[in-house]
Amino acid sequence: MNHAIITSLEEIDSLDFIPTLIVGFYHYENKKIFLELYNTFHKHFPHADIVGCSGESVIYHTTPHIDIDGTNRCTFVCLEMKKGAYSLQLLSSGEKPHINTDKNLHYSAIVLESCYTNNTEKIISLLNEEPNINQFFGSISGLSSSDLNQGTIFYNGIFSSDKTLFWFIDENHYFLKGLSQHNFNPIGYSLEITHTEGYKLLEIENEPALDIIEKMIGTINHESLISFDHPFFITTKSKQNDAENMTPLSSILSIDREEKSITLYKKVKNGDKLKLAIPFSRKKQESQLENFSQFYTKDSIAFLFVCISYRGHWGKMEPIYLMHLAKNLNVPFIGFHSLGEIGSLTSKATSLMQNQTLTLAVLSERSL
Repeated sequence: MNHAIITSLEEIDSLDFIPTLIVGFYHYENKKIFLELYNTFHKHFPHADIVGCSGESVIYHTTPHIDIDGTNRCTFVCLEMKKGAYSLQLLSSGEKPHINTDKNLHYSAIVLESCYTNNTEKIISLLNEEPNINQFFGSISGLSSSDLNQGTIFYNGIFSSDKTLFWFIDENHYFLKGLSQHNFNPIGYSLEITHTEGYKLLEIENEPALDIIEKMIGTINHESLISFDHPFFITTKSKQNDAENMTPLSSILSIDREEKSITLYKKVKNGDKLKLAIPFSRKKQESQLENFSQFYTKDSIAFLFVCISYRGHWGKMEPIYLMHLAKNLNVPFIGFHSLGEIGSLTSKATSLMQNQTLTLAVLSERSL
């Protein structure tokens, strides 16, 4: 499978193949630049599908990996995929989820959402229930914690702020493999969430949520919030007896001392279970990064969705962390900082809505 990563107009003329699918990522404020690149791509390759998603910042396989100085404000991967071996589907956020695939084929998928909605968990459940869809990965468009609903999806010339994009990949021709990984261990016993409102934890074990958490971990201050030091492991009521599903992390968005509440980046329900989290040791973090070497495949391309919490948690050290990942992966990649990731924590687990992860999806062509 021919592929090439493009970050500027000048590089388009150097392509030595005709792409059929072009996937790009951009910062929300750089939509104009992204559209200029799209128009050039469309002029050169009028029959190619061109899709994209906004992020808090773009990520790519060459150092420093993050667009720190505004040099690479948009990034694309051009793919020469067989036209009949993939399909694209765009779904409105308010629309009842429906997966349109050939039931006689088996697929992998990448899912990109403009924002986290009531449909998000329904879509993930639906994909997990589809017998002809195997692994799938994805991300929520990321900007910043103050702009949760400002992300956009791009589909063949049009930006949309309320859409989900499905990219289905026929496994007869290509395969997709990957993993979600985070840096925390659960600690202590499970606590029952007894009162919620959407994203907000109001009571845990029938006590004010903030009070009971701070009794155990101490005062949550501004510095610990922006560093994402205190995520929770939350098991939904429907998954509490499901041994195959490892519990995903949920990040804290904000706290309200007057209300004594904790607001998360994703919705929770009464009856869900919560566990506190502590960071991995440095040795375990390094060992975890080595796990990405298993996904090396010659001539493959990878998509990397990095939660914005990594920027907060690692600060100026994040590029060095991504350097370790790139060295172990040894596959070119593009991606962005997101507000939530879709993936599985083990190869045998189903995909779930995640926070505070590196989520990797590696695309390769099957050998004939």
